[in-house]
Amino acid sequence: MKVTDLIKNQNKPFYSLEISPPLKTKSIEQIFSVIDKILPYNLSFVNITYHQKSSAYEEVNGQMRKVIYQKHANTVGVCSAIKYKYNIEAVPHLLCGGVDKITTEDTLFDLMFMGIENILALRGDPRRGQDDFVPEEMGNKNAAELVQQIKAMNQSVYIQSDSPEVPIDFCVGVGAYPEKHYSAKSLEDDVAWLKHKVDSGADFIVTQMFFDFDLFVKWEKMCRQAGITVPIIPGLKPLTKKKQVELFTENFHLSIPAELRDAMEKAETPKEAYQAGIDYMAKLCRKLLDYGVPGLHFFTMGKGQDVADLIEKLENK
Repeated sequence: MKVTDLIKNQNKPFYSLEISPPLKTKSIEQIFSVIDKILPYNLSFVNITYHQKSSAYEEVNGQMRKVIYQKHANTVGVCSAIKYKYNIEAVPHLLCGGVDKITTEDTLFDLMFMGIENILALRGDPRRGQDDFVPEEMGNKNAAELVQQIKAMNQSVYIQSDSPEVPIDFCVGVGAYPEKHYSAKSLEDDVAWLKHKVDSGADFIVTQMFFDFDLFVKWEKMCRQAGITVPIIPGLKPLTKKKQVELFTENFHLSIPAELRDAMEKAETPKEAYQAGIDYMAKLCRKLLDYGVPGLHFFTMGKGQDVADLIEKLENK
């Protein structure tokens, strides 16, 4: 089922997750264990991240050759495993980076054959060692172009393939940044770019994590005033360790509200810090649900116990 249909047909707000494919040396059971923790609640879909292949030049038999490294399991395969084990919607990330448009088209056909109906279309970060994003030759330059390619396929416009017997019909989500993308000149410019992605055909929006309710409301109103009408799903990550305060600030360009920062500073043990983070995030989630968001999307970052504890607190209020 499409994410937009899940939203239309729901009788209460849903939960969704973002998880990463395991390292190739690890078992997929580590993903299943995360999902198992959340499954008893209203889990509607799972996003699966995609990791660009990294490359390096190495000397092989006296010659310099480009060697490709892919440390994580294939996103398409993980989608298939989740969809058919749990019968819930798997929503793969699809990136511009590292692939050309023909490869993107082939991937979309593979996903169609698996019964995948939803895509989260993202530009992706620059490759390791690069300051700026550099697209592949004949690749999509940004998320808006990627959305346009997917929507063209929905209209039976293909680069190299004949029309399939069953038409492609993907529901496409895009990312957004309540505190603006770090490379954007201003929040207004970032909202204008988000509007462009929606005008390119995006059907729903999932935000980057944030911790400030008022900040989200201000940004969401800016989006609506700009003419963005598609559903916006807030993305959240429980902050449960003292060191995460600075890590999230530096690595994700996020602001931490004084209430949360003070609560973490006052915690005298890791257990107290964990509970302070869960309590704060529960209040934030309830404010968002009262505000009328369609659901809550949680970033697990490979683990899920903190998300499970947060959802349990919400469900047992």
